[in-house]
Amino acid sequence: MSILSEAEVASFHAEGVLVPEFRLPPDRLALLQSLAARLIADNPHMGDEPVASPHVPGSGVQKVKSDPDWIEIPTFPPLLDMVEQLIGPDLILWGTTLFHKPAGLDRGVPWHRDGRYWPIKPLATTSVWIAVTDCTVENGCLRVIPGSHAGGEIGRHFRDHSDRVTIPETLHEDEFDEGEARDLELEAGQMAVFDVYMAHGSNPNPTGAPRIGYALRYMPATSHFDHHDLPIPDSRGSAHHTRPLIQVRGRDVSGRNDFTIGHPGADGDGPEPLAA
Repeated sequence: MSILSEAEVASFHAEGVLVPEFRLPPDRLALLQSLAARLIADNPHMGDEPVASPHVPGSGVQKVKSDPDWIEIPTFPPLLDMVEQLIGPDLILWGTTLFHKPAGLDRGVPWHRDGRYWPIKPLATTSVWIAVTDCTVENGCLRVIPGSHAGGEIGRHFRDHSDRVTIPETLHEDEFDEGEARDLELEAGQMAVFDVYMAHGSNPNPTGAPRIGYALRYMPATSHFDHHDLPIPDSRGSAHHTRPLIQVRGRDVSGRNDFTIGHPGADGDGPEPLAA
């Protein structure tokens, strides 16, 4: 099914980012909001740290308490139809991330390109960032620089170890023009779709209510997620070496992806690895 219009597909490829007309239907949004509230309540130790792959309970190194119903979001057929229009019929879900900005916490996300972290070869992936709550300029909505994907370059980053940011990898100032930034204000259930080379970040949330988003990560199955060759030495702290892969459409064209790593029970002790 065509979820995106031809104009939307063209806009995505031209700008590297798209806020589609499509949004989560009310029942799916209610499920997402319930899951997010439960995940945050059950894992208070995470604070505002990004939560990796809650859709596969027990995966990764964070050891968060999660719910198997999370898988219902990234495998929702209309979402997959939309991503297929952008990157093709053979799709691998290689991760999801919950981004929680508690009320009044003075930490933001620096300008960066996600490909700095990710061991995908060749580097190709599309993120679908869904607003769980309303996301506004006031509460630190996602910010992007349209067209910054065009050169196909990750750009030079440095590590900010201060307590002002939730992730350390930061683009050098000469790698982008903040004057071209766009604030993506989204109502709950709306989403932004963006390319792996898109420069993006967000400001702190000084308001009295949390700002929450859920990102879904899909790559074309022509690429290989190399769990054993990480781009930066300590990216293991982000659980990239245990990311569980799930073939959600088509087949593994590369033939090199490992669909057992990161799945509880993959060693034969517990449930079988998830399959879409």
